[in-house]
Amino acid sequence: MSWKKACLVYLIALVVTMLINIEKVSVWVDDRLADGPVSAGVRQVRRVRNLWRETELAASWRQLDCAMAPYFDETYKNNLACREEPASHAAEQALRERLDPNQPLLKPDEPVDADNLLAVLSPPRPSLADEGEAASPLPAVPAAKPSPANADLAGQSLTQGKAPAPHRVLVVGDSLAIGLSLSLRRSVAELDGVELIEEGKVSSGLANPKYYDWGKALRVFIDKYKPDVVVIMMGANDAKYINVNEKPRAPGSPNKTWPEVFSMRVEDFLSVLQEKNIRNYWIGLPIMGDAPYAKQVQIMNDIVMAECAKYKSSRYLDTWSLLADDQGGYATFLANEKGVKIKVRANDKVHFTVAGGDILAQSFLTALTRDVEIVPKKQAGAAAASPAAHP
Repeated sequence: MSWKKACLVYLIALVVTMLINIEKVSVWVDDRLADGPVSAGVRQVRRVRNLWRETELAASWRQLDCAMAPYFDETYKNNLACREEPASHAAEQALRERLDPNQPLLKPDEPVDADNLLAVLSPPRPSLADEGEAASPLPAVPAAKPSPANADLAGQSLTQGKAPAPHRVLVVGDSLAIGLSLSLRRSVAELDGVELIEEGKVSSGLANPKYYDWGKALRVFIDKYKPDVVVIMMGANDAKYINVNEKPRAPGSPNKTWPEVFSMRVEDFLSVLQEKNIRNYWIGLPIMGDAPYAKQVQIMNDIVMAECAKYKSSRYLDTWSLLADDQGGYATFLANEKGVKIKVRANDKVHFTVAGGDILAQSFLTALTRDVEIVPKKQAGAAAASPAAHP
C-alpha cells in the first residue's frame, strides 16, 4: 500500500473515531479552545455535534453504548441517555439530605419526592376544585408586585394569536429549577392534557460542562420527551464567576471575560431550541440576599435577557422584584392576600421556599396563558358535559 493510501485510510479512521466520540471532543474543545483565537472553529465543532445527534446512526450508537454498560462495571451510569430511576432508598436518603437544616445548599443528585418535600415545607393546600375558584389554573400565592420588565413582556406574544395548548412542558436547570418544578407540578395538575416533565440538576449550570453538559442534556431531553414548551431556570452557580469590576476585552482579543463566555454558552443553548422551534421561557433569578452576589446575578440576568431577545422562540421573564419587599430590597417573608407573613426564601438567601416558588410559578403561568390556549380540567369537563345537558 502506498503512503498516500495509508494516509487516506488513517485520515478516514481518525474522522470516524472523532465523529463517534464527538460529544467528548466537543467538551474538550469547549474547555480548551472556546476562549482562544479559534473560537469560530469551536462553533463549527458544535454544529457538527448537533448534526451528528440528529442522525439515526447516533441514536443507534447511544443504544449500543447503553446496552454495553453492564459489562463495564456501570461506568456508563452517568450517561444522560442511559439514566434510570433511583432506588427508593436512595431517593429517601436524598430527600433527608435536602431537608437537612445544616446543609447550606440543596445537594442531592437524585429526583426529590415532591409530596414529602411539600409536606415538610408547607401545609397542604386544597385543590382549586375544592376551593371553588372560577377558571384560573393558578395557585393561591402570596401577593407580589410585577416588575416593570415583566409588565412590558406581558403585552408581547410569541405569535400573532394564541398557539395550541402544550401537551408536554419540560423544566430544566439547577436546584432553583427543581424548586420551581415543585410549585408547577401542583398547578399543571389542574390543567387539561398538560404533562410536566422535571429534569433539574443540582449544582449544575453552563460554567462546568465536565460536571454536567447542559448542551448535551437538552438535546437528549428533547429527543426523549418531545416537549412543546421548555422552562429554564439556572445561573445560581454561574453568577459567582462574574467579576463585576472586570472590563470587556478589546475586539479580536483571544481572551474573553466570563460574561462573554457565558453569553456564548447561553446563545448555544437557546439555538438548540430555536432549531427545533420549541417555545421556551427563561425564568430570571430573583433578588438575592447577599449584596455582592446580587450584583453578579443582575449582570447574569442582563446577559440572559439580551440573548433571549435574539430568538423568536425564547422569552425572558424577569422575577427580580417578585420576591422583594415594598422598598425593592431582599425579603425573607412576604404578606399574602390576607396580610399574613409567609416565608418565601430559604435560610441560604439564594433558594426559595414552596411559597416563593408559587409566586414564580404564577408569573410563568400567567405569561404562558397569554401565548397559548390553556384549559383547566374543570372547564374541559364542563364543556364535555354541556352537549348532554343541552341536546
